[in-house]
Order: sequence, then C-alpha cells, then structure tokens
Amino acid sequence: MCLNRLSRTVVLVLLASASAFGQSNLKLEMASQITLTPSSDPFSGFEDQKPRKSAMLAIAYSLILPGLGDLYAENLGTGKYFMGADAGLWLAYGGFNVYGQWLKNDAKTLAVQSASANFDAKDDKFEVNIGNFSDVLSYNDAKLRNREYDLLYDPKSNFAWQWSSDADRLHYKDLRNRGESTLKSSQFVLGALVINRVIAAISAVRSVSAYNRSVQALSSWRLNARVPGGMLAADGIELTFSNEF
Repeated sequence: MCLNRLSRTVVLVLLASASAFGQSNLKLEMASQITLTPSSDPFSGFEDQKPRKSAMLAIAYSLILPGLGDLYAENLGTGKYFMGADAGLWLAYGGFNVYGQWLKNDAKTLAVQSASANFDAKDDKFEVNIGNFSDVLSYNDAKLRNREYDLLYDPKSNFAWQWSSDADRLHYKDLRNRGESTLKSSQFVLGALVINRVIAAISAVRSVSAYNRSVQALSSWRLNARVPGGMLAADGIELTFSNEF
C-alpha cells in the first residue's frame, strides 16, 4: 500500500466531509474512535496492498532464466546481472562449438586432400589414427606388434590413407586436437550455466524474502481518525498513524 497516497486521500475525504457537515450545521453521533486498517471494508477503495511473492515460483523462474526470479520479486538491480551472465555464457557456448567444429572440419579437409582419407561412417578412433600414422600399413604394423588383430584396417578398403608429407599429418593432428579441446571447453560452459541458475535461484529467494518483509511492514501501518467529544465537526478531527510491530 502506498502510504503517502493513502494518507492524502483520507485527509481530503475527511476534510471535505467535515466541511459539509459544518456548513449544514448537522451533528451526527459517532464512535469516539474510528480505526482504518488495510482490510477495512468501508474504505476498501483506499487499499493498495501488494500481494506477497512465492519463493518456489521465484526458484522456478530462475531455473528457466537466471534473473527472472529477481525480476519477479521486483529486484531489477540484481536480476539484470544474472540475465547478462546467462546471455554471455550461451554466446560462449555457441562460439566454442562453432569454432571447435570449424577446426575439425578443416582438419578433415586437409586429410582428404593430402592423405586421400575417407571419413564416411568413420568413428573418432579413425580420425585419431590417421593423425598418428603416416599410412594404413604403418598403423597395421603397430597393431600386429601389439597383437591387436581386431583393430586392423583393410588396406584395400575405404579405411586406407597415406599422407603426402609428415608436415601435413602433424598439421592435421594439431587442428583436430585444437578442435577437440575447444569443444570440451563448451562443456565447462554448460556447467557454468547450471551454476548460474543455482546462484540466481538463491538470490531470488532472498529477493522474495526482502519483498515480502517490505509488504508486511507497509500493511502493519494503521490510520486512526478520532473525534474529540464523540461528535463530528469541521474543527474537531484528529488523524494519527500507528505501526504494529
């Protein structure tokens, strides 16, 4: 409830009523004291009390979009920072994924051009292997020495490759490793997005608690109108404010 607006409205109404009664010389008996509270039915038109906020709803909003829970509790100053952080983290996540995939695609293009590699229906292990060995025969020799017969590639199949230079192979390996590292960085950003939501939810609960305390403090104020002698007259109205603790 807006205390200043309520007090001005009540004062104007009471003064206007008192003036009308004074000019007509009408005397009405009334109780020696009238108490107006936020729940008084005769004066419900003056009520402007805000409803209390729900902490659970604020948490739900914060989990959907960090900062939204603080905005729900009318705390824009805090909420905008969580929203800004969330937007920045999503941009970082998208940037890491795009750049990481771009590096891996460049590595594959280099392998196709310089090693006649075929990546159709191939897994990540194949991509790693062609970066570690100059050709498929060298790879197979290493697997034979380790007795890993189930990992051999058919030299006459589309699993065969042969690098034109070791420099190109190392460049491919570097591009692919950088791409993988960048994609892994995006996973850390996902973790940061989760943490941002948890912190925002905690902040939203605190904002709701502060908001509800302010609403409770406003609703505890009472306006008392007392007429000395029990009769309403133009010069006999006394207004007092009290606060319940």
